[in-house]
Amino acid sequence: MKNENDKIAQATRHLKKHYRGNILFLALFFLLVLFRLLPFFGVEQPVSVTLERYAIMIPIIAIPLSLKYFASRLKGISHPAEAATAIKVYKSASYLRLYTLSTVTLAFIVLYGYSGNMNFFWLTVVLFVVFLYCNPSHQELDNMTKEPEEEAPEGSEGNEAAGEEHPEEEMAEKTHFLSDEKVEKVEGVSASN
Repeated sequence: MKNENDKIAQATRHLKKHYRGNILFLALFFLLVLFRLLPFFGVEQPVSVTLERYAIMIPIIAIPLSLKYFASRLKGISHPAEAATAIKVYKSASYLRLYTLSTVTLAFIVLYGYSGNMNFFWLTVVLFVVFLYCNPSHQELDNMTKEPEEEAPEGSEGNEAAGEEHPEEEMAEKTHFLSDEKVEKVEGVSASN
């Protein structure tokens, strides 16, 4: 067990090094481009509206796709998983998520440096915010190696204590009763007009 925890901690540290190094590189590059300290982006060149529209579609597709892929990869593994299997799946999914978003961010930094278009600037800022949700988690990786906890069905504690066996039926009757009152009130208002 101690050996598994050491492997998980080591994998998490490794992923956090990648994460922090990647963010640091992108942030420094963005600041250099923002303050025009790089010789590559001298004069701003306008980009066509068509290129701008298609470029904006890239993060709109890439952000949810990479986050959803990561989540589905982690859900696809059986619980409890062996530490080596969990680490392998978590690392590959984490790398794919991180470097997909990094590539898109790097492209938008370059587009902003090339064109000076503020749409590219703000999408780069949004992508940096998305990176906050990509921080590798030791707890998440550790939970993959443990037995899932039993969850009680929603609302089961309160309803059994009150002696209600079928709260959905009672709620439907109450809703139907309330909608009948509203109909009567509306009919009464229209009849008085």
